[in-house]
Amino acid sequence: MTLPAQKFRTIWGGAFLSYIKTLSKAMPQRVALALTLMILIALTEGIGILLLVPLLHLVGLDVDEGSLGEISGHISSAFAVLGVVPDLPQVLVFYVAVVGIRSLLSRWQTVTSIRIQQIFVADLRHQLYAAIATANWLFLSRCRSSDFVHLLTVEIDRVGMGTYHLLYLAVSLAVTLVYIIFAFQISAVTTALVVLCGAALTLLVRGKMTAARSDGREISSTTSRLYASALQDMDGLKTVKSYGAEERTIELFATRGEGVSQRYIRAISNYADVRSIFEISSVLVLSFILYVSIEYLEISTASLFILLLLFVRIIPRFSSVQQSYLQFVGLLPSFVSLRETLSRLEAAAEVGPDRDEEVHLSDGICLEEVSFSYGEGRPPAVDGLSMKIPAGETVAILGASGAGKSTAADLLMGLIVPDSGRILIDGVLLTPARIRGWRSKIGYVTQETFLFNDTLRANLLWARPTANDLDIQEALKLAAADGFVSDLPSKMETLLGDRGARLSGGERQRIALARALLRRPSLLILDEATSNLDPENERRIQRAVEELHGTLTIVIITHRISAIRGSDRIYVLEKGRLIESGGWDELLAKDGRFTSLVRAQGIVPPSWTPPH
Repeated sequence: MTLPAQKFRTIWGGAFLSYIKTLSKAMPQRVALALTLMILIALTEGIGILLLVPLLHLVGLDVDEGSLGEISGHISSAFAVLGVVPDLPQVLVFYVAVVGIRSLLSRWQTVTSIRIQQIFVADLRHQLYAAIATANWLFLSRCRSSDFVHLLTVEIDRVGMGTYHLLYLAVSLAVTLVYIIFAFQISAVTTALVVLCGAALTLLVRGKMTAARSDGREISSTTSRLYASALQDMDGLKTVKSYGAEERTIELFATRGEGVSQRYIRAISNYADVRSIFEISSVLVLSFILYVSIEYLEISTASLFILLLLFVRIIPRFSSVQQSYLQFVGLLPSFVSLRETLSRLEAAAEVGPDRDEEVHLSDGICLEEVSFSYGEGRPPAVDGLSMKIPAGETVAILGASGAGKSTAADLLMGLIVPDSGRILIDGVLLTPARIRGWRSKIGYVTQETFLFNDTLRANLLWARPTANDLDIQEALKLAAADGFVSDLPSKMETLLGDRGARLSGGERQRIALARALLRRPSLLILDEATSNLDPENERRIQRAVEELHGTLTIVIITHRISAIRGSDRIYVLEKGRLIESGGWDELLAKDGRFTSLVRAQGIVPPSWTPPH
């Protein structure tokens, strides 16, 4: 065996044990109940077989010879203890009762197994979603969101199916064991032959088990890529249509889908091969056993009849066990992928306190020599950044693309932590214990507005579920959005469509601003909030922001000079460093980087020179 194969089997074995441990820990009482029911089902199966002995005696077959005679004696003693005469009606009543009890137990066990499966899936989905939501932003920004969505839906459902097959496997093993024990009591030699043949069949399909594990990994991988492709294509559908690239995109997606289909076909083919091998082999084995039993072992007719009945049930059980095992093994890679992702997310979890500290902003925010880099060997996104943001003022952070503006915003919100330097809120260090309380004071509006495919009211209340109609109207008015909202067909109950598609760009931005204001924040951050808007809608947002001047602290992050004319302070960044700061007129008088940006954007004529 090669080292990679050894390593693979070690990982798989660990995953199998981890799966069982995780399942048992999630719901120990339900798992214990399921196991108890499995044992009871196996016992009732055994009792049902035992009742065939007095039935055979009653129809005239000799059951008093050899091992079957001992079993018959024990059954007669049991009937005597119960005070029952084992005549045909009594035995049939007992047999019907046992079958009925077994049926009820099987139903109970099936419902319990489905509950375990669904509760386990829901618990894992909750764990994964909570781990995603509480992971630090830097880690999340480096991951594909489609991978998380794929795990939350397809892969966790596959884990659920694996749970079903695992429980079914346990039931099949328990019942098969009872059959084998009883068969051994009648004829150890014949039963040993059956077990050996069953073991040989299992070894015969050993390669199929390895293939099932491989197929399971490939199915998880290919479906993940297909899922990512589908989400990416949906996001870019407008661009696809505008380029007339529908056919090319359809062809690419079909190719990816075909790859997934081929993996599933291969997996099902393996399962079908195993079933076919067991069905053909079981007939050969059964014929061989019958021949040996009749010709050489001189088994009585009654014993042969019961053995035949047992073997007819045992041999298909070998196939059932093998099928369930293959299905479980094929689905196990989904659990491995889920476990690995959970481990990475938990390692990347934001450091949180036992309780959140409340934060107030009444003096101001101060960044002192703050530096941050997105990875080892990469240049700092911000480098030694120091700035003050007094409470109640409007402050602009200006710079070209890549200057570090959005990184500064993420630092202000505590989404990322400085590599060096510190951030103070009213003179108090922004620590992990204060971050959640600090974020509750922030309203945030970005360039890419995110709206739910829900009503306007629901989109606003998402930011502050306790807000009333008066609060909502006030926020809409402050955001200069009350006018167009009153003209909507269903007013506050208007469905906005996917990502707010039923609204114009300017309307979406004003709703986003209203949602941020509904939080009644101490700090409002506008991160390139008007960069995609036409001049008219940009002016509307600017007027709304100007109306808020002095009522709360506002930070405007932009590369567009026109958006910051009314700012109290302007910080100009370049390559992550602060190169200029001051008021509008003060910066123009310096005739530096700010002035060159003003000229480049046509705010003043190129020939303009600052007054002396």
